[in-house]
Amino acid sequence: MNNYKISILFLLNKVRINKKGFCPIRCRITYQKKRKIFSTGLFIKPNSWDNGLQLAKPPNPENNIINTQLSLISQKINEAFLMLQVLSDSFDIDDIYIKYKGEEPKAEITILGAYDLHNEKTKKLIGKDFNKLSWSSIVL
Repeated sequence: MNNYKISILFLLNKVRINKKGFCPIRCRITYQKKRKIFSTGLFIKPNSWDNGLQLAKPPNPENNIINTQLSLISQKINEAFLMLQVLSDSFDIDDIYIKYKGEEPKAEITILGAYDLHNEKTKKLIGKDFNKLSWSSIVL
């Protein structure tokens, strides 16, 4: 298990202010000096964001919902990071993001594994695209 630290930061994309005066909130995950930036799907007025505290201020129903959503995103990312620490020997920032999204990180495949996968797929094609004799000459 590695002892690396993950950093989660929420940023405003002030360049993309919409017609209503709201700008999107983006999330930046940093792990082993690599970054992954993605959109949270949340929008806020730029003057309502406290960058130091990473919160929407002042407290009102709209800002409370945004703060709750950001807290949930942060918790899900931390959960994905902890799961990967327990289950995997090595992983990178993309694996953390994939796990956060609810998908399973793809395991790396060896050359022999690729041959086995190819052989299994061609074996299923016996009688359709291959006959048994030609399949046995393909198998390594």
